[in-house]
Amino acid sequence: MTGTGTDDLDRTRRLMMAVIDGESSMAERQELEQVLARDAALAAEWTRLNRVKEVTATMALTEPPDEMWNSYWASVYNRSERRVAWLLILAGLVVLLGWGLWHLVPVLVEKLIGETTVPVVIRAAIAAVLTGGVLLVVSVIREQLSSSSRDKYDRRVSR
Repeated sequence: MTGTGTDDLDRTRRLMMAVIDGESSMAERQELEQVLARDAALAAEWTRLNRVKEVTATMALTEPPDEMWNSYWASVYNRSERRVAWLLILAGLVVLLGWGLWHLVPVLVEKLIGETTVPVVIRAAIAAVLTGGVLLVVSVIREQLSSSSRDKYDRRVSR
């Protein structure tokens, strides 16, 4: 096979895999034997593949000890409990922040913008900051909702 094209090499390697997996015909096995007789490098590769097949066929997986499983499940429970705890804390903070803003913003707006002694420029700046803040929050929420429904990849995947 030395000096032949990559198509021949690819075909030979596909034949090797078919023979090892028991998915080849007698004619394909004979073709492979002829190629291996002509090419020492491919014959060495064939020997290595057969050795890998032998080793993996005799391999046996061992069950981990019970102590390891107990440790694993304890860490899963700890992580789950902590995630739930953080979720509850964040949800509570969001509700409290929303409630506070709901009651504080109208009072602030009434006091600062409705006050005639505050210069118009300052009142306009306060209105701009409040409007910009609301637009920013709405934009972030909208983006999160639209990207989560379109995202093909799970966020837990490390990139």
